[in-house]
Amino acid sequence: PPVMATAAVCSASDPLYPRRWIAAPAVSNSGGAKLRVVQFNILADGLSARHPSNGGFTESPPESLAWDFRRDRLVAEVFRHFEEEAGPDVVAMQEVDHYDELAAEMRRRGYEGTWKAKPDSPCLRFNADLEDGCALFWRTDAVAVDELTTVNFKQLDSDGAPTGKASNQVAIVAQMRLLRGAAKGGAPFVVAVSHLMARKDATGERARAQQVAQLLEAAFAAAQRAGTAAVVAMLDMNAAPSRSASADYEPEALPAALDGGRVRSAYAAALGDEPSYTSWKRRGAKDAKYPIDYVLVSPAVAVRRVLAPPDEDELDAERLPGWRYPSDHVALQAELEI
Repeated sequence: PPVMATAAVCSASDPLYPRRWIAAPAVSNSGGAKLRVVQFNILADGLSARHPSNGGFTESPPESLAWDFRRDRLVAEVFRHFEEEAGPDVVAMQEVDHYDELAAEMRRRGYEGTWKAKPDSPCLRFNADLEDGCALFWRTDAVAVDELTTVNFKQLDSDGAPTGKASNQVAIVAQMRLLRGAAKGGAPFVVAVSHLMARKDATGERARAQQVAQLLEAAFAAAQRAGTAAVVAMLDMNAAPSRSASADYEPEALPAALDGGRVRSAYAAALGDEPSYTSWKRRGAKDAKYPIDYVLVSPAVAVRRVLAPPDEDELDAERLPGWRYPSDHVALQAELEI
């Protein structure tokens, strides 16, 4: 494993980790309208600072988990990489359990949003006033929303047959129009945001494969209604692309998503492969490192560049979260064309 930076003592005044944009090697259908997106599992307050054991983040300074501290840094991370722009056009988030506060912060910056709670948020087990879910925000001077729908995934058995029950995972699907470019009335596209089952074993992986299939079915159905081939799905899939010590089972979810070529990974398109991690956390002796967050795009969407995770040798010993990063997942950011 890489050597971690441990010599310096970090504090609340330290800057967020540096990151860099990486251009895609080729833009196959260049000439479309630019679309800037952010995908971010922000780490629920109810699963970190307000969890009885701080969410198990034993190495993270407890004060760095405080919501009031993290909220400002979460918002800063969404915007700081677009310094020469007005900001991202669309922001997808998971584990949002302070939606009203975030919505107020985003509204001050010109964004509107929507939120869908999980049917049975794990945050409620410890906090009667908190439940987490998925959120979607859009910059109102750049994006118009024509339709918003929510999905509660069906729970299927191991063979894919309906059980008649609903899962605890949800999604938001939005028909949108990008208010720039040559398309009269705005270039139409569809965005989907979700957070799939977290269980890290073969059973959980099978459920994730079923859920991502349902997500894409809903997204492409919305695209058909909107008369567009441009689809962007942003999610914490909780699914690694390959077997590893942190995900010791055969991958099914990402292959299910990529099967048939309906979507591809924006990061793999730019980097040649998925990044080495999008989540890296320490809970006691367990060090979990894997790429489990994705920006998936249909062939009608070109990838111009992506924001790489912080370099591994930049991370402090506690990994994520900590003073220098407000979540256990890094925010994925991509500049696309539709």
